[in-house]
Amino acid sequence: MLRKGTGMAKILQQLPAAPGLSEIHHFLSQAMERRGRQVVISWATPDKLVEFSLEIQCPIKGGDTEWKLFSGKDREKKLLWEYKTCDVLLVYNLIVSSSGEIHHAVQIDGAIMTSEAFRDQSRKRDTYYMQAMQTHEVDIARLSQLGLKDNSWSRGTAEHTGDLSIVQISSLLQSLLIAKLTGCLEINKSNEKARIFFVDGEPTYADIAAGRITGDECILEIVTWREGKYEFIQRQRTEHKNVKTSLETLVLQGVKLKDQTNYLKNAGLGPDSVLVQKYLNITQPEFDARTTAGAPVALQVLRSIYVTIDSESTLKTIATRLHLPQSVWVPAIIHLLELDLIGFTNPEQNKSAPPENLIPKSIDPTLIHSVMMGLRRPETGMFTYPAFLYFLEQEYFRGYRAGSPLCVMVMEMRVVKGPPNFEREPLDVVAVAEVFRRISALKRHIDLVAHYESYDYAMILPNTKSSGANVFAQRIVNSLLSTPLPGVQHGKLSLSFGVACIPEDCTDLSYVLAAAEAAKAQAILLAAPVILFRDIRPGAE
Repeated sequence: MLRKGTGMAKILQQLPAAPGLSEIHHFLSQAMERRGRQVVISWATPDKLVEFSLEIQCPIKGGDTEWKLFSGKDREKKLLWEYKTCDVLLVYNLIVSSSGEIHHAVQIDGAIMTSEAFRDQSRKRDTYYMQAMQTHEVDIARLSQLGLKDNSWSRGTAEHTGDLSIVQISSLLQSLLIAKLTGCLEINKSNEKARIFFVDGEPTYADIAAGRITGDECILEIVTWREGKYEFIQRQRTEHKNVKTSLETLVLQGVKLKDQTNYLKNAGLGPDSVLVQKYLNITQPEFDARTTAGAPVALQVLRSIYVTIDSESTLKTIATRLHLPQSVWVPAIIHLLELDLIGFTNPEQNKSAPPENLIPKSIDPTLIHSVMMGLRRPETGMFTYPAFLYFLEQEYFRGYRAGSPLCVMVMEMRVVKGPPNFEREPLDVVAVAEVFRRISALKRHIDLVAHYESYDYAMILPNTKSSGANVFAQRIVNSLLSTPLPGVQHGKLSLSFGVACIPEDCTDLSYVLAAAEAAKAQAILLAAPVILFRDIRPGAE
């Protein structure tokens, strides 16, 4: 007897009412456990006028979960929206908003009739549903901190109160836009208060600290916030307007700014860091020639920042002195750092005075340098393969004792020749040295880049999970492809990176190297620049 294939089969679930937050969490978990198979849930309005179905599917090769909401069934089935995200709060708001609007449209007299008994039943069902299923443990206490009550048909939107440490601000803003809400979003962070007024989901006025930052720049900075208590007050308005850009554009720009801010933070540069010029005698033509290509801001801004650096002023002082918003000085500083035009120091604050009877020990940096250079390949500057294995073992034991993750990334970089054979040849020494320079500008001080076996390369990323390693790997790819390497024609560079993590993928050193190599082999096979082992390991589908 032939068995029906289950690779793309559907898992059908009938609910008595629209799903709540905990149920969406549960069905997302089901879809992630059965990648490639659709999880379909359906429900009807209390008066049975409209039936809805939600299709959930996680791609086999990884990526964001795909969600589709339909109204009607069979031939009358109509797609309301489709979205790719893993944010259940956003999906919840989409469901509540869309299903509420459709239900309102089909009612004869326009009145939405939902009994209190039904709402109570829905809340109880949402609270205890997961205990009955016994397949996925959901932290109800954490969800309750979101300040979101279960959906009811008498309310077309959700109440928005909660904590930015739980809910990403970008997702919150997008949910307000999709629900087309009107009101004021208030955020209290430390000693600052931010306000954003909305009309039909679009921001009209925004300020921080009663006008310290206003308008578009205010929203860009708010998107970079990771903490703070928020509350959305519906129907609160203001006649003032200072936001000129659409919310979707501002969120995209803000997310990019957040990523750039994290880059500076990971590099060790903060508001109190002191900036230092690396070339005191550089002329303006020389400066312009080095900074013009790929400049993220106006050339005059880069000049102003550079001439203001005096090896004494902090980053915060310089930005304030030049009246530069965060969206300008952050990419400008990154550009100058990547060009190796500036450096920085972090003076220790509140440093306790050493005992008077101690004389500081003199440390000869040349001794350290001589040892480190003995572990590097002089022609490229990278650590040798044996040195890589030694440092990997040290980081493995350190992470084991500290309980911290450790990622390994194995990288193949090849030059693809033309027809007829399309041979893949290793990079020459000059190109490899440039690769090392670009990676060094991106990596943290604790990260290590080295040769791997004969012609490949590898990185050790301490205290890093797969998701963080993936973001870092994508930055390296963008940096290497943005400008051609010396002697490599544009479009001829092939990059294949494989990432594996301890303890996420395995707990043994030899296995993590094998896992990273397997991910790299899959990257070569799929012609994808970065592949995580967690997405290809047995059982991931």
